[in-house]
Amino acid sequence: MGGPGGTLRIASVIDPSAALDPVRAYDVFSLELFRCCLVRTLFSTNGREAENGGSELRPDIAEELPVVSEDGLTWTIRLRRGLRYAPPFDDVVITAPDIVRALERVADPQASAGGYRHYYTSIEGFDEFGEGKTASISGLSTPDPYTLRVAVTSPTGDLGWRLALPATSPIPPNGDDPLGAAQGHRGDYGRFLVASGPYMFEGADRVDYSVAAEDRAPVGGNLPGRSIVLVRNPSWNSATDGNRKAYADRIEITIGGDPLDLYTKLGVGLLDYVLALPPIGVLRDYVSDPELRGRLHRNPVNATSYTSFNLAVPPFDDVHVRRAVNWVFDKAGSLQLAGGELLGTTAGHIFPDGLLDGILEGYAPYATLGDHGDVDRARREMAQSKYDTDRDGICDHPACHGVLTLTASEGPESTQSQLWRENLSELGIVLDVRVLGSAAMFAKCNDLTERIAICLSLGWVQDYPDPYTFGPPLFGGADFGALYPGCCNLSALGATSEQLADWGYEVTSVPSVDGKLSECIGIQAGEERTECWAELDRLLMEEIVPWVPRRFAVSNEIVSARVTAYSFDAFASMVALDRVAVAPDD
Repeated sequence: MGGPGGTLRIASVIDPSAALDPVRAYDVFSLELFRCCLVRTLFSTNGREAENGGSELRPDIAEELPVVSEDGLTWTIRLRRGLRYAPPFDDVVITAPDIVRALERVADPQASAGGYRHYYTSIEGFDEFGEGKTASISGLSTPDPYTLRVAVTSPTGDLGWRLALPATSPIPPNGDDPLGAAQGHRGDYGRFLVASGPYMFEGADRVDYSVAAEDRAPVGGNLPGRSIVLVRNPSWNSATDGNRKAYADRIEITIGGDPLDLYTKLGVGLLDYVLALPPIGVLRDYVSDPELRGRLHRNPVNATSYTSFNLAVPPFDDVHVRRAVNWVFDKAGSLQLAGGELLGTTAGHIFPDGLLDGILEGYAPYATLGDHGDVDRARREMAQSKYDTDRDGICDHPACHGVLTLTASEGPESTQSQLWRENLSELGIVLDVRVLGSAAMFAKCNDLTERIAICLSLGWVQDYPDPYTFGPPLFGGADFGALYPGCCNLSALGATSEQLADWGYEVTSVPSVDGKLSECIGIQAGEERTECWAELDRLLMEEIVPWVPRRFAVSNEIVSARVTAYSFDAFASMVALDRVAVAPDD
């Protein structure tokens, strides 16, 4: 079991405690804490960079990758035998009904509020169970204790990735309680979690599951707003886990603080890692100083910063206008304003290259010299628009004046509104820019009844390494507000004429890519599936044009001089905490 040992000391500016419930783990930190440390799932990843297999799905609790029926509707998964939970359930072996129990908890809309239950609605009977109409999820069966069968209502090629998310981590039985150890903890299971990974919360072994849930004292190693302490799980055996290293004996996480102060503490060895974007000045210090440079780790992230058009708001109901804006925009200038190459590279298309296995690397249909935009090319495109009646490349329609535009008041893109004004003025488009906090901006952009024409400062990151996590939420129209409640197709792409009328638009139709989405979703993981998503990217960029993709992100992570081993987790998009080794404590 072992490893280098020592204590890994971390500070997090954000408080992940609300998400430290497997069904609500929907940010990079909570996803990493579960993947690296607290739970095992049927499938997982190795906590490495993409080039070292970190984006490959691997067996974890499962003995091997799933067997999928020819029609794609039945998945059969064999579980490893002999895996056990952390204390106080260290005499309990993990079996297939424990996975069913977890999925039944996911189906509960209250337990999984704010989480990602939408990833499992294709399981037969999942919604009916969640609505209380049935006593079980009909699509889940356990022919024996170590076999799980999952039936889906339509082919779901990335179901394996969905079964790698922490929401599906096993829950041990506890007497006759239907949800086992999670019974009675609809909103706070994170403080009573029974671990299955190499670590557990400090004090988890002392939780008394023999008493009623309301009488249980929570673990001391998860204090919301204050601290998280992980210690080794004595039930975990490295011989049964090829995905995790568990180098540190103990992981201590403090919550809160000012990023600059925290990075100062890291610099003198009081911390080993800070979960917060390094201030630009700190980043530049580490880049410029040869002695510090080795402690800065830069890794591509499957994330895109972009600007979104509303395809139902004139003049952006005209594809020539949307293309013209892509031609005129100064992406290199935008990147420089955001912080330069330290924060990423200019994006020529929508899906990050890491999600497409590099198929579209270098693809940029609106490429210009130095990525600074091309006014002449943009005006030639604008001249084909119905909003340019004299064909001089300048919009002469009232719709191009006072274009309602939202941007965020914080973040690396907050300084860009003037660049946008200047660039679009070359086409006769005059922006009316309103500045809001990020949450308020996104809420208004996401409410299509607001009829916002352009949303400038947006970004999207994978939930797991499959393009599905970009496709339907950002471009699907068939399930507005259903598949991803309240999210995230800001372009009205795929909306019906009835929906547009209900939302108050005069435009009566917009393009749709729902057919292509359905095609890609049903294909099993592999080259054919990846090529399908690449075809969608080309379709969006060349024919639909709902965005100006601006930047592919790079993660900048700084570690202390105590760190002797480091790895970047391409699944969670941050450092792999189980693969960080530190020098022995003094």
